[in-house]
Amino acid sequence: MKPAAREARLPPRSPGLRWTLPLLLLLLSLGQILCAGGTPSPIPDPSVATVATGENGVTQISSTAESFHKQNGTGTPQVETNTSEGGENSGANDSLRTPEQGSNGTDGASQKTPSSTGPSPVFNIKAVSISPTNVILTWESNDTAASQYKYVVKNEMENEKTITVVHQPWCNITGLRPATSYVFSITPEIGNETSGDPRVIKVITEPIPVSDLRVALMGVRKATLSWSNGNGTASCRVLLESIGSHEELTQDSRLQVNISGLEPGVQYNINPYLLQSNKTKGDPLGTEGGLDANNTERSWAGSPTAPVHDESLLGPADPSSGQQSQDTEVLLVGLEPGTRYNATVYSQAANGTEGQPQAIEFRTNAIQVFDVTAVNINATSLTLIWKVSDNESSSNYTYKIHVAGETDSSNLNVSEPRAVILGLRSSTFYNITVCPVLGDIEGTPGFLQVHTPPVPVSDFRVTVVSMTEIGLAWSSHDAESFQMRITQEGAGKSSVEITTNQSIIIGGLFPGTKYCFEIVPKGPNGTEGASRTVCNRTG
Repeated sequence: MKPAAREARLPPRSPGLRWTLPLLLLLLSLGQILCAGGTPSPIPDPSVATVATGENGVTQISSTAESFHKQNGTGTPQVETNTSEGGENSGANDSLRTPEQGSNGTDGASQKTPSSTGPSPVFNIKAVSISPTNVILTWESNDTAASQYKYVVKNEMENEKTITVVHQPWCNITGLRPATSYVFSITPEIGNETSGDPRVIKVITEPIPVSDLRVALMGVRKATLSWSNGNGTASCRVLLESIGSHEELTQDSRLQVNISGLEPGVQYNINPYLLQSNKTKGDPLGTEGGLDANNTERSWAGSPTAPVHDESLLGPADPSSGQQSQDTEVLLVGLEPGTRYNATVYSQAANGTEGQPQAIEFRTNAIQVFDVTAVNINATSLTLIWKVSDNESSSNYTYKIHVAGETDSSNLNVSEPRAVILGLRSSTFYNITVCPVLGDIEGTPGFLQVHTPPVPVSDFRVTVVSMTEIGLAWSSHDAESFQMRITQEGAGKSSVEITTNQSIIIGGLFPGTKYCFEIVPKGPNGTEGASRTVCNRTG
């Protein structure tokens, strides 16, 4: 037999207290609201509050507040957005917050509750390395257990490619195509395969760098650059810079200019100094923008000239395929003679993304004097003529001439490729240097070695006459030897070498015949001085 239930009895409530206690509680609540400026009080501890699951699985806590909304870790409303190209915060939150919101829109204090939808989305996604065929991504997470998560990295452009990384906030994605735009999503997972929300980043792979960069032609004021382009290269940009100290470069010869829009398989003719001058003066040649190898936006000056022609430089690579050459050729004109330049070539995708640069250094040929020749040479003077390698502006040059003899030297400046050298010594060896000068730039000199001839003999006379002989005499102070040329009346010429000095008797002549004698002094290296002639008839 069950014991009888004990009946609990409460003392009767006084009618006066029935209304007094609710009224006091109501006044106390209104006083708290007024003191707080209309801000609702914090929600109770989530561990003891009554909870219910609302729309989208958001955990709501029972309260008298008028509304709830999601917040991120900073207390601002959470809005899920895709990660930008620069890897900015995608709005990921480390937990769901349920702050109360009063009728005036102000937020009350909030409490954290674990998310019922899985781990928090990652944020601060960055592409720390981009190449033509692979990309390295990094990211961050606010979850304390993030180091134990798995991350599923999916190529949204090619859904079949998915990479799962474990316990690391980075991923190396390989096997990509050059100069291609990709969107990658990163989804965190915990051990029980519960997934968080994905976040995305857009990455454009670099184009393949140019190859076989070379100087195909070099001159005094021109150079031809040539290179090959890989697949995915829409155009190229060349950064051309002059190299040298301020002492080596004049104000007009300093150069730093971008030449863009250079398409594969096209030949160009460009004056970079004209382009730089026009940009300095504000000539609206136009600009083009793009992304460099680090996805940083940049602008540069457009090309001032149209292509020389729009045909392939080398014609179709394969007649059966009809494909044109991918080589680009740029003829740079108006360069400074004897100047060093550095050319850096960037391949570009269609959207302006640039590949890794390729550089080459070259020096234009110096101004050069050649074919130095001595004309009208005599014992004390000569005339020089020469040629210069820069025919475009040879009239703008001056020429320094240095003449060095055995015991003396002299200098001379002229403004044309011709000079008369006076005051020389007879029978003397000279070194002559002709150096071209354009502004402050000295070119490559030309050289000439020359011996001046001896002076003509003096007092050349007949000393003896007989039926078969004629005697001759003369004076000379610098000839090493003499050549005697004899002309017989009605018979022609003959000659004889004379090593003796001052006199000679010519025998074996015909009686009653007129003879003319020409004597030529000979100096060092076979040089010949001016001749002297006398005539006489035998007895």
